[in-house]
Amino acid sequence: MNEVLLREHSDSAPLRLSAAARVALLEAAADKITVVATTDPERVVLRTGSWVGALVVPDCTIRVEPRAPMENLFTMFSAGLPPDAWGSDSVGWSGDSELVDGVAAFLLRAIDTATRRGLLHGYVTLEEDTSTIRGRLLVDQLATRPWNAAAPPCRYDEFTPDIAENRLLLCAVRQVLSWPDLPPLVRRDGLRLVQRFEGVEPTTPDQHHGDLPITRLNEHYAPALELARKALDGITIRHLEGEQTAHAFMVDMDDLFRRWITVELAGRLWPDISLEEQPQYALDVQDQWHFTPDVLLRRDQRPALVGNVAYHLASARHDGSDFYPLLAYAAALGLEAGLLIYAHADEPPAPEVVVRSIGTRLLCVPLRLNVPPARLAGSLDTLAELVRVVSYPRPAYSQRPASPIR
Repeated sequence: MNEVLLREHSDSAPLRLSAAARVALLEAAADKITVVATTDPERVVLRTGSWVGALVVPDCTIRVEPRAPMENLFTMFSAGLPPDAWGSDSVGWSGDSELVDGVAAFLLRAIDTATRRGLLHGYVTLEEDTSTIRGRLLVDQLATRPWNAAAPPCRYDEFTPDIAENRLLLCAVRQVLSWPDLPPLVRRDGLRLVQRFEGVEPTTPDQHHGDLPITRLNEHYAPALELARKALDGITIRHLEGEQTAHAFMVDMDDLFRRWITVELAGRLWPDISLEEQPQYALDVQDQWHFTPDVLLRRDQRPALVGNVAYHLASARHDGSDFYPLLAYAAALGLEAGLLIYAHADEPPAPEVVVRSIGTRLLCVPLRLNVPPARLAGSLDTLAELVRVVSYPRPAYSQRPASPIR
């Protein structure tokens, strides 16, 4: 089997792929790897974006490496996890380890940490015909089926581990185990976790849509649920004519970077400044146009600074389009500044842009990931200090600020 090694946000040399491989690639990774045609019908150019990982198609394995070192990548994955939930000895990764193997091991470790004290239980409403009356007797159904009086229909609440949270985690574990050539130790850990989910109904990735509400009862599950959802977004198995033709295990660096920045800033700024992730606001007075910034920072419950987080700034967008949303957000919220945080840029923008006439400051701060972990932590401290300095509301604003969407 041929192996193609690529970097994120890059183009490959023209590759010769079979028709089956091209069809499988388009089926499994249309939104992760772009297939560009060439003058030769049998050759294509693969264009990568922010998705990193591996994808197996007939006779070919495509691997997309991140620019960030492996250690920093898992630092981003660990955002929100307890300090003792991971480590190079327990997760099984090293600086030059395979990305997919490391991500799989890390996910299993997070799920193991969340469920080590036992599976979360909850009440689930069931309806069934039973010889013993439980809960509420469904008289209307019994009236239409009087011959079934020996086993009347009942509705009752069952305290069970078969709830949405456990189904999501089990689905993620099963999908990890479906990856070919998984290291034996990782596969062993995954099989042990599957046994822990006894009594939980297996599900498929397409059955898990929408976010699960986090409460005080399941808050210890929150980091594992987040990672499980990310894994299901990046793990796809495609079947064509009854045979597996493609298998992808990929991670969206855009989403991972945004989540990491949000968690790290929230921890460093609390309690003086609170951080709200992706709130919805109305841009106009009539509440017709809405916007959703990546982060909104509040001081004394009042908006103090609005920001967007971008993993990669493309050169094609070096026309100021990255700043326009920030300007609209800051104007609608009555703020004097907006903040754009990014990791990579084809052409780094100016560190500060001051808008004519209104004087709004738009700050652009790079956060380099190809540095040692200690230096990366120092960069986050510097970023938090910058936020403290520039996060203040206008003393006076004549128009009504944007209102949140309820």
